[in-house]
Amino acid sequence: MSDESQNNKRLAKNTLILYARMLFTVGISFYSTRLILANLGVSDYGVYNVIGGFVSMFYMVTSAMTQAVGRFLTFELGRNNAKRLQQTFSTAINILLMLSLVVILLGETVGLWFVNAKLNIEPDRMSAANWIYQFSLLAFIIEMLSVPYSASVISHEKMGTFAFVTIAKVLLTFGIALSLSVSPINKLVFYGILVLAVSMSIQLMYWIYCRRNFPECRYTMHIDKCIFKDMFGFAGWNFLTSCASMLSSQGVSIMLNMHFGTAINAARGVASQINGTAGAFSRNFTTALNPQITKSYAAGDIAYTTKIVCRGAKFSYLLFLFITLPCIFEVDFFLSKWLAEVPPYTGVFVQLTLFNTLTEVLLNSSLTLNRASGKIRKFQVLVSMAQLLILLSSYIVLNITGSPIWTVAMTNIIYLLIFIPRVTVNKPFIGITFKYFFNHVLKGILIVTILSTGVCLLFHVFCSQGWFRLIGTCIISSMTIGITSWLYTLTAGERIKVEGFFRKKFKSH
Repeated sequence: MSDESQNNKRLAKNTLILYARMLFTVGISFYSTRLILANLGVSDYGVYNVIGGFVSMFYMVTSAMTQAVGRFLTFELGRNNAKRLQQTFSTAINILLMLSLVVILLGETVGLWFVNAKLNIEPDRMSAANWIYQFSLLAFIIEMLSVPYSASVISHEKMGTFAFVTIAKVLLTFGIALSLSVSPINKLVFYGILVLAVSMSIQLMYWIYCRRNFPECRYTMHIDKCIFKDMFGFAGWNFLTSCASMLSSQGVSIMLNMHFGTAINAARGVASQINGTAGAFSRNFTTALNPQITKSYAAGDIAYTTKIVCRGAKFSYLLFLFITLPCIFEVDFFLSKWLAEVPPYTGVFVQLTLFNTLTEVLLNSSLTLNRASGKIRKFQVLVSMAQLLILLSSYIVLNITGSPIWTVAMTNIIYLLIFIPRVTVNKPFIGITFKYFFNHVLKGILIVTILSTGVCLLFHVFCSQGWFRLIGTCIISSMTIGITSWLYTLTAGERIKVEGFFRKKFKSH
């Protein structure tokens, strides 16, 4: 069997594992949120989201290092260099230990002051908010130090383990939701304690597995200066983008909190969860694909790298469209059946956020290639400038219109404006031009999107809201996307492989 065939087989297996995990967890996750929101109430749920959102500003450090560690570990696996792989792992741990001390210092000084002096939280909830802040900060430190372990699981393409740990987290979170109704103390504080306990348990699972299965996951105090410089430089550019992204996202969240109170933060929290859950379906594919992009680039196989980058962009978008199109059309009905109390503006927040993510998933595999090359400066500067522009424009339109809807709309507009530059930034590495990307990816999916949206819109004109329309929209959108994808996005070679796969399955039965 050729290397490409083995890669395709492993990719298919890993994707199926991740999808099985997703199908198992998605219903439990949504029901857990319903229980948590019902037990905490809109106000306390909003408090948790605004505090958690503020602490997540520190996650820009973790995000930058996760990308750097994942890239360098996968790159060394692609080059099959065991010694340098172990040095990379230990160097990453030591960098994160230093960063954790900086985060604790900032969190317990500037961060603590901001929570108590600037956030719009009811006075009788400030004590609980401070407890939530401390739990969230501690959970962040634990997760940051475990980054090299979770990155090792992904780099080795052990998606079965990744799926198992995720399922465990969802089940533990469901346990939290059930236990809130019998909380022996303040429910918000109790929720924070249990979330911290779940975080610690998940990271312990990763640590035990990696220690037993990956020889490179043995910590030493040695720091390789060359690796330190390259990784810290790579993480530095990622940090710039993460910082700008978090500043933009949480800056808008804080602005909305100051204008409208915690209820609007609850709406953003619900919208973010729906978007994250829907996006996880396409990320399952890219999570399984990304290690292959980095490894093939490290091995110098540019032809295969180009092929899987375009294939990844195309299929991740279509997978996301399958999930999001019915949700965009039926969001109000879905929310009314899911939540006992729907925070204001939740529906439109969900629709606009899903639309923005539709364009973002197109660039996931291209972004992985950019990171694999290590030449990320231009890309990161471009995205950072866009994030700061989102924050500035959101401030302006919020003061002009007084409507929170425009803060989300501005994100969509600006990301559409920088779409082409984000594609062409990879041209110097493997020659992907916008014309090439349009012909091999965009042209087909635009046809699929327009036709499937038009059919769903026509169905809505003649059918009133209810269960029949929800089920009908799901069936019609899936059929339309499936048929048009076959006709307009799959290449002749991909059609032959799909037909061969099903023929083989039917013959075996």
